[in-house]
Amino acid sequence: MNDPVPVNKNAALSVSMLFSRLLLFAFFQAGIALVLHSWAKSQKYWLLTATLTNVVSIVLLVALLKREGVKYLSLFRFNKNLFKKDLAIFSGLVLLSVPLIMAPPYLLSLWLWGDGVYYSKILFQPIPISLIVFLLIAFPVSISLAELVTYFGYIMPRLQSNIGIKWLAVLLPVVFLSIQHCTLPLVFDYKFIFLRGFMYLPFALMLGIALHKRPSLLPYLAILHGLFDAGTVVMLLYYTGKI
Repeated sequence: MNDPVPVNKNAALSVSMLFSRLLLFAFFQAGIALVLHSWAKSQKYWLLTATLTNVVSIVLLVALLKREGVKYLSLFRFNKNLFKKDLAIFSGLVLLSVPLIMAPPYLLSLWLWGDGVYYSKILFQPIPISLIVFLLIAFPVSISLAELVTYFGYIMPRLQSNIGIKWLAVLLPVVFLSIQHCTLPLVFDYKFIFLRGFMYLPFALMLGIALHKRPSLLPYLAILHGLFDAGTVVMLLYYTGKI
């Protein structure tokens, strides 16, 4: 089994981390909007705001874990004793992930706008090719090191200790992992906010249950998450006619 993670007894700190990425997305987009003198133009740089947020999330995790005497990179340690079973479970989760990621946004977009890919027109707008090349590496790598470990490597086990209600300790990170996308990008359209908030809820629920039952899957799922998000940058290249 993985080494036990010391638990921070400050429940308020764990709860504040639930909101951190949601707020940081909006914060960095506001900064970009100030530079560009346009909120509308800032929306298309959402992959950059996500990458900047990931960097801050990593810094926060390193600092918070250091206070507990835990090394940040230890959360990504593969368990050699569980490798075969972890790999088998992970393979099944990969197959399950594809429809859970692709179907909800298509169905929600179809329901809200009568167009299954309408939301893509908002998400994938032209940005400088040099920035896209940078994001092709920086975005998936940084999100692998930041997102799942924030919600399920750091927050979830500490909520379990502090609130003592297992299902709630799993549900809160799941919900916040999903709704954080409301501000990525922050577009003042209630339909778009609704779609972004719930399009990844089934995928987040799968991740939460899997990592609650088997924490040793974290490094596998973090890598998978990065690969999926590398695909997001490729989609940006495709939709903007760069490939």
